Amino acid sequence: MSFKEWFKVFFGALGKFLIPFIKRFITETGIALADAAVEVVTMLASSEMSGEDKRKEAFKLIFERLKAKGITVSSSLINAAIEAAVAKLKTEE
Repeated sequence: MSFKEWFKVFFGALGKFLIPFIKRFITETGIALADAAVEVVTMLASSEMSGEDKRKEAFKLIFERLKAKGITVSSSLINAAIEAAVAKLKTEE
């Protein structure tokens, strides 16, 4: 198998794996999750807490905000949203 063929197979499989996650983030649930994550991460950024404590608090606050709206998402999606919000915040600095 040539590198070009391997590249197509690898990224084709990766695309099939990522598409459900991408679709989930595009929905209203995904938008609510992203908004909550950015808001919470921004709020906690200047906190004196350790990084791990900030992550735990962010998770709790995001979960509570989504629950209040009747939205349930997996822990992995909340953690991914936190990571994305942190990355966004760092690029804005």
